[in-house]
Amino acid sequence: MSLREKLDIVLITYNRKDYLAKVLDEIFAENSPIKDCDITILNNASDDGTTELVNPLCTKYPNLKQIINRVNIGGCANIAKAFAEIPQKEYVWVLADNDTFDWTSMNEVEFAMEQGYDAIMTMSSTEDISQIYYNAALISGVIYKTSLITPTIAENIYDEIKNIFPHLSIIAKVINDKKKIYVVNKSIIKIGHNPNHNRSFTRGFELDDLPDSRKYIFWSVGYFASMELIKDKKNRAEIIDGTRHEHKSLYELFKTVMVQNKLYYNNYKENLCRIFKMLNIKQKFKFILAFLEVNLSLKDYKFYEMLTKQEWTEYLETLKEQKYIDKLSKELKGKKVLLYGAGLTAEVVTEKYDLTKLNIIGISDRRFEDSNETECFGYKAVKPSEIRNADFDVIIFTMKLYEKIAQSFKSQGINKKMYSIVVKSGKYPVRS
Repeated sequence: MSLREKLDIVLITYNRKDYLAKVLDEIFAENSPIKDCDITILNNASDDGTTELVNPLCTKYPNLKQIINRVNIGGCANIAKAFAEIPQKEYVWVLADNDTFDWTSMNEVEFAMEQGYDAIMTMSSTEDISQIYYNAALISGVIYKTSLITPTIAENIYDEIKNIFPHLSIIAKVINDKKKIYVVNKSIIKIGHNPNHNRSFTRGFELDDLPDSRKYIFWSVGYFASMELIKDKKNRAEIIDGTRHEHKSLYELFKTVMVQNKLYYNNYKENLCRIFKMLNIKQKFKFILAFLEVNLSLKDYKFYEMLTKQEWTEYLETLKEQKYIDKLSKELKGKKVLLYGAGLTAEVVTEKYDLTKLNIIGISDRRFEDSNETECFGYKAVKPSEIRNADFDVIIFTMKLYEKIAQSFKSQGINKKMYSIVVKSGKYPVRS
């Protein structure tokens, strides 16, 4: 049987018309293996022109339809509805409106369906249980057999709206019942840009009308709280021990949780309690130590996690960025510099500071790989795949989370000196 006969696709969206247009372009491209599948757009009462964008496409593509919610029911409730109410075929794949795709491994998906796998991971990874659970947190990270969504699991899905990961109810069922899981060799889903990430769970809501438990929840709280769904305590402990979420260790993740809860949520104790009760004895000990380090430390965690241009500007000014750049320029005199990272940090640095003493030959970023950009912030745009052939002596990372990329470059044989443009400070720690 073909993908069209086996697979229902549900695309959730709310007020991201421009992102949605790009996703639909990819889905209906000539090389798309899912362009003939039945696709339902679950429009969460968007008021930004999304409906007007989609309506003519539904006429153009008979396999595309749009369901518009009467009111914005919230992103998490829309996810729940997509899994529990829409799919009719043997498998369901729920997509987000900011996804991008690499179709290379779709033949593996067809194979896995023919073999009757219960869950097909669309992100390449090890088959470690913690990695499986973590990747399943991405809405489009798994294609599921719809038979998994029994009335009980549907109830769990709706109940988990409070923990902002309703879809983890299904992978928990897979893990609890030791169902068959297939992991593709090359990721199909490429994680897209998620603007307003901290408030993505409450977009469109009046925050004053939400209870504190909903208003103050954030990623880590919901993720750890969802592990109540995992019946076996050893499995739960293994998943938690393996959770990093872009951190070097579980302890560092706990520390970030403490900082976020302190800075943004006024040390809301319910957040800490929801995580704490999911932990075993060793994990609780780490959690308590992280709490003590953050709350008793003389360090100022004001800049621990910077998400806005203003925060980065204030941080760099506080740490005398220009003085640091001038010092770096003297050290690298005569060296050809390649900048890496074209995000918020790079934007602030290139706008606010004099980099002319650095001999910058270009700037690279993974986004250039799939775009037609030839210039960025006034510098030549270099695709990561072309770095090997570029003429440079030094890489300067204009980003805070660069260690993994640096290691990746070294493993590829790019043995250049590597620096960070981000000033480090013992007083003002920055998460890295």
